[in-house]
Amino acid sequence: MEHCIVYLSYLRPQVNESELVRLLTQSRQNNQQAGITGVMLSVRGSILQVLEGPKQTVEALYHRIQSDNRHFKISTVVDRPIQQRLFADMAMGYETISSQQLDQIRSLVDLEQPDGLDRQSQDALLLRTIRLFYQSNRFN
Repeated sequence: MEHCIVYLSYLRPQVNESELVRLLTQSRQNNQQAGITGVMLSVRGSILQVLEGPKQTVEALYHRIQSDNRHFKISTVVDRPIQQRLFADMAMGYETISSQQLDQIRSLVDLEQPDGLDRQSQDALLLRTIRLFYQSNRFN
């Protein structure tokens, strides 16, 4: 069974663009070897990231991210099994989105307080929304 974790975090101010590019390059290599796929959306120091793959592997990666001092205020938005990967062809997709686009995502799903009426439906909506934002930015 595949597993998915989505988290929201903030990058420390000292994480500049070149360090982020280096991190992405290394993450893509590591994720490909580990069988992890996903996407990272970045907006002015905030990160919204989807991690997909075998449960133990995804959880181990997420624990490393949680202890990475480049991140702070990390909150788990989704942590559940999935039927299929939405980003199966990407070791780590990456796009920068605007503050307005992040606000649009937040208007659909409360990222900081993910408790909702139907947790599974809300998770599915969030994942489809992230995929849509990633794809629409990718082709602009």
